[in-house]
Amino acid sequence: MRILFLLSCLEPAGSETYCSSLAETWRGKHEVFWISDRLHNGQTYQSMPIHAKAFPRGVINTFRVTSFIRKNRIEIIHSHSRRAHWVAAQAAKLTGIPHITTIHQPLPVHFFSKLFPCLGDQTIGIDEVITDHVRQQFGQPAEKVHLIRNGIDIRAITPSLRQTPNVRQVLLIGRLSGGRWKAFQFFLDVLERATRGLPPAHYKIVGQIPDERREALIRQLSIVTSRIAPSTIATLGYVNDLATLIRNSDGVIAAGRSALESLAQGKPVILLGEGGVLGLCRPEIWTTALRTNMGDHLEPKDFNAIKMEAALRDLLSSRSTLQDLSQWSRAQIEKYFNLQAIAAQVETVYQRALRS
Repeated sequence: MRILFLLSCLEPAGSETYCSSLAETWRGKHEVFWISDRLHNGQTYQSMPIHAKAFPRGVINTFRVTSFIRKNRIEIIHSHSRRAHWVAAQAAKLTGIPHITTIHQPLPVHFFSKLFPCLGDQTIGIDEVITDHVRQQFGQPAEKVHLIRNGIDIRAITPSLRQTPNVRQVLLIGRLSGGRWKAFQFFLDVLERATRGLPPAHYKIVGQIPDERREALIRQLSIVTSRIAPSTIATLGYVNDLATLIRNSDGVIAAGRSALESLAQGKPVILLGEGGVLGLCRPEIWTTALRTNMGDHLEPKDFNAIKMEAALRDLLSSRSTLQDLSQWSRAQIEKYFNLQAIAAQVETVYQRALRS
């Protein structure tokens, strides 16, 4: 099958990693083509300003994508963002091929989105919040909406807890833009207020830092570092080998795909996302974690400082408790996010669209 992934990435994002995982799983079975503003995992791709608004740039993008589809004999177009959905919907109609969407976060609801939802012949949502949102807000028939979670390749990941003799190493993972910036500022505020009651730790911030925020962030972290001593905090920026960094850490603060990859390694994870803080990932909050993509889609938003401080204290507490969590965390990823099973589910959606 010849598949086109259409994205609108300007910086490294979970949607790109989602696509990369599928493409790698299908290597030798399907041929995957890529169009995006930018991509970051070494793919060969066609660069187009897909993030641009529908009029006029989106119209130009539509005709360029249509030409690409015909030239490369694409059989399915699979889009992964709001702007990409709009372009893909028009291009699919012009070329007569099926259009699949994966919705990675709840879509905004307004007149234009209701008039042109562009949800494709089949719609995939990565969690229950999204699938419910698509059915309730946009009236997409239930038989066209599929819950298929992020796929994590667990075959090469061996869960382990790092044996740290002294100060714990804690990662906060996520690009520092959009709703994640608010979550990051919330974390810094809680850390400053609670640091005297917490064991010392080395905090490392991992993720793309927007250029326009870089200087201000450096100044801000200098002030925070002076206030949380002997704990420290530093930025690492975008890291190519995230798996090794996670393996060499004692715990992680994250949501979405970053949280899943950390749980797959058996790391204790504080779930903090665009929707707020869920706490240290444990069985009692797992249903909510699944439903909200590990805290990204929590509604109403819940940036509860007391809950965050308690989660930090749990993360830095006794190792025996964390050892039990390590085994449980890995088991949940194997059960709900196994990449091979996820890729097979996506293929089933493709086949359904081709038959309709």
